[in-house]
Amino acid sequence: MKRLVMTLLVLASTGLGACTAVKQQAATTEASTEWRLKSLEESFLNFRETQRQMKDEDRERNEALESRLRMLEERLDAMTVRPESQDSAASAGDQGWVTDLSPEQGGWIEGQAKEARPGVVESGEEKPWAEVPGGTPAAKAVPVPAVKPANIPEPKVLPRPKPVAKSAAVMSSQSMYDKALGLYRADDFEGARGAFDEFLAKFPKDSLIPNALYWKGETYYSQKDYAQAILAFKDVTARFPKHHKAASALLKIGMAYELSGDKDNARFYLRALVEDFPKSEPARMGRKRLAALGG
Repeated sequence: MKRLVMTLLVLASTGLGACTAVKQQAATTEASTEWRLKSLEESFLNFRETQRQMKDEDRERNEALESRLRMLEERLDAMTVRPESQDSAASAGDQGWVTDLSPEQGGWIEGQAKEARPGVVESGEEKPWAEVPGGTPAAKAVPVPAVKPANIPEPKVLPRPKPVAKSAAVMSSQSMYDKALGLYRADDFEGARGAFDEFLAKFPKDSLIPNALYWKGETYYSQKDYAQAILAFKDVTARFPKHHKAASALLKIGMAYELSGDKDNARFYLRALVEDFPKSEPARMGRKRLAALGG
């Protein structure tokens, strides 16, 4: 009987110890799980913070690139000289006239006697002061026979050339383009776009058409209407693929796609820019954006 009781006590003690061990293990497991969850949550928050910082840095880089590109485009437009302006400047330089002759050119030497000048004849009449009262008579003037002037041919007078006037059409197209660009620089994007549309409709064959198309795209881009900006920039590359504005347009197409979230198309157009215009300033900026996008 005692042995049975002892056996039951041993079994009870063993069961209690096992139960305690199970409880301790469960508590340890729960603590470990909670720690892991907190660790994962902290890692996720750190990841989100890093992602946010990277996004802010990308946005700042984009803004810096856009500002620099806009400055370069404006400087390039300011340095662009139209052929008509050169012609006008050349003609303006030909309008000067020299009307004053030097003494040598006029045939007159200072100190030369009056009678030595050809064609000057004195009158043969007696001078009223030939005899001075109470004094020595003055010598009477000797009549000088009239000298027939030499038969010198008169110089030919060349007709004054008419200044080459710039045509009214060219003046009007340049002034209209300048007005539209001025509206853009004043941040009047709607007004600038309307002025560029008017310029494009009125002067469809003007040499500034690629520039006007490009700046029309910039009005959309500045308003963050990236879909319309892409269409306008693609119009430049499709109609004028070799023009220097095509390089800038390709860069802005890539950047607009990137800002729209379409990184595949962004990489595609940035690669096209680097391949087609490898030495251009937009290509240098395009390589930086490609590197940020993973090539």
